[in-house]
Amino acid sequence: MFQSSRPDPPIVYRLDPDPTAAGEPLGSSAHAGLPSFLAFVEHLGVWRPLAEHLRLPVQERRTGFTNLQKSQVLVAALAAGCRHSRDSDFMLTPDPAAATALGLPRWPHSSQLTRHLRAFRAQHVAALRRAVTEITARHSAVRRRLRRGERVVIDIDQTPISANGRTYQRTARGHLKRRGERGYQATAAFAGDTSGGEDEVLAIFLDPGNTHASHRFADVLRTLEEVLGPLEHLPGLVLRFDAQYATADDLALLLHRGLRFVGRNYASTTAATWARDLGADAAWHELTPVKWVCELGAGPVSAARPDVVCRRLLVRATGTRQRAGYTAIVTNIPADELPAWALEPFYEARQTIEGWLSEATDALQLKGLWSRAFHGLEAFLLYTALTSNLLNWWERRALLPESGLPHLGLRQLIGRVITLPARLLRRGDDGLVVLVSAAHPYARRLVPDCRGWQLPLPLTLTHRHLTRCDAHF
Repeated sequence: MFQSSRPDPPIVYRLDPDPTAAGEPLGSSAHAGLPSFLAFVEHLGVWRPLAEHLRLPVQERRTGFTNLQKSQVLVAALAAGCRHSRDSDFMLTPDPAAATALGLPRWPHSSQLTRHLRAFRAQHVAALRRAVTEITARHSAVRRRLRRGERVVIDIDQTPISANGRTYQRTARGHLKRRGERGYQATAAFAGDTSGGEDEVLAIFLDPGNTHASHRFADVLRTLEEVLGPLEHLPGLVLRFDAQYATADDLALLLHRGLRFVGRNYASTTAATWARDLGADAAWHELTPVKWVCELGAGPVSAARPDVVCRRLLVRATGTRQRAGYTAIVTNIPADELPAWALEPFYEARQTIEGWLSEATDALQLKGLWSRAFHGLEAFLLYTALTSNLLNWWERRALLPESGLPHLGLRQLIGRVITLPARLLRRGDDGLVVLVSAAHPYARRLVPDCRGWQLPLPLTLTHRHLTRCDAHF
């Protein structure tokens, strides 16, 4: 388990009770897993790109906090599950382990975080995006998998964020949950799979609520190229999206660049037209008792753009009142690699990104609106995406390797490991000793070595036979 890159770690983990742990009792901590997570982040060198790229025009007092420290506090607050910026005043200010893990004399007030986000402008958001992109490119597991020739599916989707207050900047009425609401649209590119693989947020953008999804399509591709490298040189890359991104112009761009994709046809009436033209000649393949697919082969995606030609799959599903509805899936993956009976389930697996957006909403407060400034909100989304990746990397590379423990989602990771209760002891060098309960299933993953005070097994292996030995208490 990574503790810290410093020679003398400020926080040391021990199992409770540990007769060898010495120090003055300091109380308790409700976020015992947070110092281990922050030590892992420091070990990765995440803070250096943030310090190099991000320069905010904020006058710092001599007794205040730097921009880097505020960024560190934002990541820590999100990882601790703070629903709003004010929650850090109640959850982390009384906890000495949180401030000690970052080397801070005290935990900053929530107003420091809101002023930090309010100071962002367009150029500062671009600088933060460069820092987050550099961190993701350096530590991304998706990049390594693609370089090894593995298939990686990247979902592109847009989610609405409601903001009905009059003081929120650049809100607009659009495709939100309720009619007449105002808010924003967040576009994200996400890599993950239903088997609990490496989940990573590779790009995220914020726009007013009336912005069409395809407005950010080129920006998403450019950011993906900065993270993953030249996309044309990655044969295992597959882009998956729904109908709002499957416009003829977007598909023409992907076909021109030779990027593989799977998406639903943009116009819903096109699928019904194709089904009517086929008539009785359609060869339907049954997937389920209420769903069938028909391979149409290569053809134009719409009558208005005969130059955009790709493979088409017609899907017929029986809905309520036994009425049949038709949808069309367009792709440039050949049929010998992904046949018709496998293409439709492959596309429907794109619900993974929707699951991440829902989980991030609950675990990392993606829609928490920690700022009323538009650029502050976009910066907050970038901090959220960075924290999400860091938590997943921490779980995969430091918490779970060779442990046999099951994969945890963000919500479970924060609820079970980050918010782990523990006792605190103050060492003579102003460091802390965190005593975690030995009964907790993840406690031994936080303790780097269990030392000799633990009870050894009263059995030893001699000449392939189990014989009893003395247990030293």
